[in-house]
Amino acid sequence: MRRAQAALELVVLLGLLALAGVLVAAAARADGAGWARRIVHALPGERPERRDDRWALRSDRYGPLLRRYAPTLVLERDRWGEDRAVPVDVAVCRRPACAALGTGVAVAYTHVVDRPGVTYLQYWLYYPDSRTTHAPVKGLQGYHRDDWEGVIVRVTDTGAAAVRVTAHQGVVGLRPWWAGDPGWRPVTGRPRVYRASGSHAMGFAPVGIDAPLDRWNGTLAELAGARLRLLPADSAPALRLRYDPAAAPPWRKRLWRDPTAQTTGG
Repeated sequence: MRRAQAALELVVLLGLLALAGVLVAAAARADGAGWARRIVHALPGERPERRDDRWALRSDRYGPLLRRYAPTLVLERDRWGEDRAVPVDVAVCRRPACAALGTGVAVAYTHVVDRPGVTYLQYWLYYPDSRTTHAPVKGLQGYHRDDWEGVIVRVTDTGAAAVRVTAHQGVVGLRPWWAGDPGWRPVTGRPRVYRASGSHAMGFAPVGIDAPLDRWNGTLAELAGARLRLLPADSAPALRLRYDPAAAPPWRKRLWRDPTAQTTGG
């Protein structure tokens, strides 16, 4: 009796598997495999790994690229001694004191955008605050809490690379009063980027980063790209932190989705 029952259960199981195969094949013919994928995903088994920024940092394809092109930052000395900030982990530090050079660990949040024939590597740098000028009235200083600036490297399938950087709410070279080469700047290796004190705006030369003919006040330090701690940028939204309205986080900027945009947007 038990043998007969076991045999019956085996026949039923084989029948169900055969029916599933027929349904998958029919669905694939009916709508371009859309239903087939849904049926296959509903069956028990290993799910494909989510290809997010954390995965990209670990992957054999994107990981080496992200490390190779991580930018070297040349920090301007603040003439008033009020800004010695390095880009930090927003989950750990949101006060200027803990972001000071020699105190904070320099961090870059990475985001990858893949398009046919080209890969965009984004490096987003967080600072606890920003001050454009030192006007005696705080309302005239261009001051706000939180600050995000970015470096974007474009790498084609042929291996050619170019870089662009952000300054304030725009991209360097696309506005006449900002220094730097228009559009994308070709690079053969790790980009070298100059970062202004106070506003943390960036450029390709130590002049005119913040304002027309703005003079470089000397170099505070260099942060080698090879020593930047790289973190997945798309993990930061899960922290559910509030940011100053004047400092939209990367995932709310146009460049996050479209690295060719002419403004960071918000």
